[in-house]
Amino acid sequence: MTNFAARVSLIIAALLLNACTGVKQLDDREKWSMPESALEIKQWKMRGRLLIRSNEVLNVNINWQHNGLKDELSLFGVLGLGKKKISIDGENISLDNGDGNKLNSSDIDGFIAQQLGFVVPLTALRQWVLGRPIKYKPVIKNKNGFEQLGWQISSSRFKSTEIGVMPHKLKISKKQIKLILIIDRWEK
Repeated sequence: MTNFAARVSLIIAALLLNACTGVKQLDDREKWSMPESALEIKQWKMRGRLLIRSNEVLNVNINWQHNGLKDELSLFGVLGLGKKKISIDGENISLDNGDGNKLNSSDIDGFIAQQLGFVVPLTALRQWVLGRPIKYKPVIKNKNGFEQLGWQISSSRFKSTEIGVMPHKLKISKKQIKLILIIDRWEK
């Protein structure tokens, strides 16, 4: 397994962590172009595919279950990635590499920075995957989506699901990191 493949699961985990930037806060009354059905979802499951472009390119399959402050992510792919399981419960994170080696931390920021060498906003993806920005965090609306915490987020396609109309394709990028998430299935 390459060092890049090991970092992929940590990039996903890192995308759920919160950070702050100094951009303009939009007024709460301003309407977003996201589906209304995504506004009150507290629990969801999704299955899809993730393309990660950095210094290398990697495709992984992702199963994600979200319930309040708890997230369970399973990542599996080809070329030695194997199956990885990431669990986040409140402020605690654990990473199971599938080889009996499990890493735990109560310092999500420090853990991610140590594993990746840089901090990525992990908790933000809980909202971004729904096509919406994090409440009460500075955000800039743009033509294709929004910018928050220094990341560009765009939802280019939506589809009707058992939850409602939800994002089908998301692009999330910051500097040299580009993520494309294709969501094949949404469930309650």
